[in-house]
Amino acid sequence: MPGPQVSQAKQQLNIIIDAYLQPSEIERVLLACDYADLAHDGITRKSGEPYILHPIAVSCILAHMRMDAETLMAALLHDVIEDTDFSKDDIANKFGRTVAELVDGVTKLSHSSDKEYNKAASFRKILQATLQDPRVIIIKLADRYHNMTTLGALRPDKRARIAQETFDIFVPMARLVGMNEMADNLEHLCYQNLDLDMYNNVQENLLKTKPERCQYQTVWEQKLADLLNVYNLQGRIKKKNNNIELLRHFVKNEIDLQELTHSHAFEIILQSIADCDRLVEALRENFQIISYQDHIRRPLPGGNQSLILRLKGEKTTLSLTIQTELMRKAARFGVVLGENAPQACRSAIQASMKNLNLLVGGECAKTTFSDLLDYLHQEKIWVYTPHGQLHELPQGATAVDFAYSASLFLGNHAVGAKINGELKPLSTPLQSGQVIEVITDVLATPNPDWLSFVNTQKARRSIQNILREQDIDEQRLVGQQALNRALKLFNRSIKDLSDEDWADLLEWRHIPNKDTLFEQIAVGDLLPQLVANHLFVQTQNDGQVHSNRLIQGTEGVDVKYAHCCNPVQGDPIQGHLSRRGLIVHRARCHNLLHEQHLHPENIMPLQWTAEDEDVNFTAYLSIEMVLNDEQISELIYLCRKSKTGVESVRTHENKTYVDIVVNNRRQIAQIIRELRMQFGFPRISRLAMPVSLPEISKAV
Repeated sequence: MPGPQVSQAKQQLNIIIDAYLQPSEIERVLLACDYADLAHDGITRKSGEPYILHPIAVSCILAHMRMDAETLMAALLHDVIEDTDFSKDDIANKFGRTVAELVDGVTKLSHSSDKEYNKAASFRKILQATLQDPRVIIIKLADRYHNMTTLGALRPDKRARIAQETFDIFVPMARLVGMNEMADNLEHLCYQNLDLDMYNNVQENLLKTKPERCQYQTVWEQKLADLLNVYNLQGRIKKKNNNIELLRHFVKNEIDLQELTHSHAFEIILQSIADCDRLVEALRENFQIISYQDHIRRPLPGGNQSLILRLKGEKTTLSLTIQTELMRKAARFGVVLGENAPQACRSAIQASMKNLNLLVGGECAKTTFSDLLDYLHQEKIWVYTPHGQLHELPQGATAVDFAYSASLFLGNHAVGAKINGELKPLSTPLQSGQVIEVITDVLATPNPDWLSFVNTQKARRSIQNILREQDIDEQRLVGQQALNRALKLFNRSIKDLSDEDWADLLEWRHIPNKDTLFEQIAVGDLLPQLVANHLFVQTQNDGQVHSNRLIQGTEGVDVKYAHCCNPVQGDPIQGHLSRRGLIVHRARCHNLLHEQHLHPENIMPLQWTAEDEDVNFTAYLSIEMVLNDEQISELIYLCRKSKTGVESVRTHENKTYVDIVVNNRRQIAQIIRELRMQFGFPRISRLAMPVSLPEISKAV
């Protein structure tokens, strides 16, 4: 007989599902519950509770979302294959193939003794199963949410590890499929378990400022209600619980404690899109609009549709989200709504899932955990076809990347592009919100030069596949032409290459003859710019250590780091091929973006090799407060404790500038977090380059 806890949990599940499922469906769900109870008999959680309470709780979470019976059954059985002697076939025979596939989709792999490999393989399996049936990720997110609410029974180090994994993987996955309600709740729990001191400090300040914030909110709410009445708009005003949003901005160093009081948010839910547009016009007539974004016509990832405005008041600012009821539901629940979601929502989620499909598909079978992390956390842009279809692309993507994202035909036959109606080169980097129209010619074929500026794996693989299909003589001709274009940077051509130059190139590439070099260029295995760089850049030692081995694919090429942005190991990077060599920039460096517009053929994507612990980089921080001598001593102590060197500390005009020596980007983030905690959470920024000051106030 089940204990009182289990009986109570089953009763609770029964009450929830009785409100919306058919009697026959309820019977099957409860049967699955009894089956799971039997399978987990005698097993307890770390807290000492019967294990079955966990799958019942997961099923209750999904039942509150009004998920179908098969999803609830799979949730109840989700750990059966992984933790008990029952198999997938056993579940299929008892509850049907669909339920068995859902359970198998969320079941972790444990074939290897390598835990990291198992983790990567398990996530890949979940993603592949999600592509077949989105309910897999819905179950997995509910599972993770309940686990996050019960971390108290675990050791602090294990709590932090699970919270970090949740923050890295499950929060962005939830947003990717439009489940922002779930993402917010998970993110909130992550902050609690990752940095409790910071979390408590922010919560304390939010509590202190609550009376004043409520006062300002009441004023804003009345103004908005009066406006709806004057313009005869039927709708409701909802105070937005933006504690999670404030916490996020705060943790990301985008807001300080003083700003918490003056930041407010409301949602206004209206009956139609026309009403939403009318309200915007009314707001323009009555308030000062700081910013306005139309995400109804241009939805965000996950299908989040709304009009977003920031209004300026006398003492405060207001963030305002305007949408219809269906848009509000879609923005909170996304994929959970299924076919009931707006078309824009479904289209946006499909765009993201298509990218995931490329990441975990056949040709990318060796996808690693880090590849998945890179995808989930890389900065993305969202552009649209003339018909309004959304495409999600990485920051820095070009018109060629868009063409291949839209279709293989468009990519292979592209000759130009219109961006917001203006004719632009295919190498043009895109920006969020743009409308892209690709111009094609059925006789056109991909140009190997495209490989120097494309940013997506899909575009790169598609171009290379076409190039490899060319006749061998054509390949050699194409390779020659591409190398000639690259040599122009040095005012040279192939005719100018001496026998010694050719011998150098063949030895460098370990190949027998010129034709092989041309073939490598033609199929995209070798960028012609790197060949020219290898020949004509005079290698100089300008203080860069082990540059060549830190950047993938740069053997035999002179590599320098740009002083305008000072990249650090782990930063997203791109290369600028110049007459001085290959210059490594941070991906969003202003100088690089300028050069990309002028000479896109000289810009190439770069990747760091596996992290090297033996190299150091200088990074530059700005702290928005003046530190006294005692505080500077504390800063130096904290840095040394975290194995971060300090080159100098200078104060000027209410700021303190610190030059630190680090191994990688993660170290910078860590020391910023520790310094903010130490000094009362001032804003700390990483600068692109050192600040030139009239005099040094403090030096180390």
